Amino acid sequence: MSQALITQKNALNIWKIVIFIVDGKANHAGLSIPTHGLADLSLLGARVVPWDSPSLPKGNRLFYNIIVPSPNISLAFLRRPGLLMLQIIKQEKACRGWHLTRDAPDYVRNFRDKRSIDPRNMNCVEWILYGLELGGVKFPNNILTPTELLQWCSVNCRETSE
Repeated sequence: MSQALITQKNALNIWKIVIFIVDGKANHAGLSIPTHGLADLSLLGARVVPWDSPSLPKGNRLFYNIIVPSPNISLAFLRRPGLLMLQIIKQEKACRGWHLTRDAPDYVRNFRDKRSIDPRNMNCVEWILYGLELGGVKFPNNILTPTELLQWCSVNCRETSE
């Protein structure tokens, strides 16, 4: 195999964890996937959308490289339909715009101390980490919030640009 093909294949294994910052606080998380766009689980459901989509999450973005040994396995999971955990959906319905408040990103901590591995009961962080784990990346099971993921990325990943 030529060096150019090896480099191109390796580039497809380098994804980016994206942390969305709202009012100075980590608010949401997604994955930037080469040639596919942004994967995230939000009030719009589980999705992979191009970066020029008009419905991207709000906030400034921080990007951290992550190497995914088996990206096709991760991508297959991330493309499956899915919804946020019911408690988050109910909270947003009760108070429109709640998802952008300072309390929203940590709300999952009211329900558990370890990440859910049930795709029907996840927040955005649990969903992307589960997808990455399916592709061969290991994470501690106590990362549940965007702030905790940002802290982990700051220690274990290289911050990069889009």
